Amino acid sequence: MVQRSTAEPEREQPTKKPHRATKAEVSRVMSAMGRKGGKIGGKRSLETLTSEERRARALLAAKARWAKRGK
Repeated sequence: MVQRSTAEPEREQPTKKPHRATKAEVSRVMSAMGRKGGKIGGKRSLETLTSEERRARALLAAKARWAKRGK
């Protein structure tokens, strides 16, 4: 205890600036989050939608696909 009280205090290390994310890093992270949510969303909607709601979505998707084909 005497040594601790009489010893010179340790010098603090200089702190580094916080890392700032680049646009590419942010884009990569957000893209990964979106993929993860998308994978969950499809499974979740299958569990929660009624058969009529699923049928309506399928019909809407089919119409969109056929509309593309005509262009």
